[in-house]
Amino acid sequence: MKILKRILFVILGLIALLLIVAIFVPKDYAITKEVVINKPVAEVFNYVKYLKNQDNYSIWNQIDPGMKKAIRVRMVQ
Repeated sequence: MKILKRILFVILGLIALLLIVAIFVPKDYAITKEVVINKPVAEVFNYVKYLKNQDNYSIWNQIDPGMKKAIRVRMVQ
């Protein structure tokens, strides 16, 4: 029974320690990534605006280039 009490106190102590540490950890963070394209803005926009061209730089397309894709075009009048 003493062993179970010690195990329980150790577990509770670890939980309390984690909660105390969580109080002092910063609550916000930021991740930034920058890409420089040496082309005019209009040329880049005209290339990127088409969904078929977005596959050339899509991370998911690079991971699985054989995936099946379907593009639905809905005309709103």
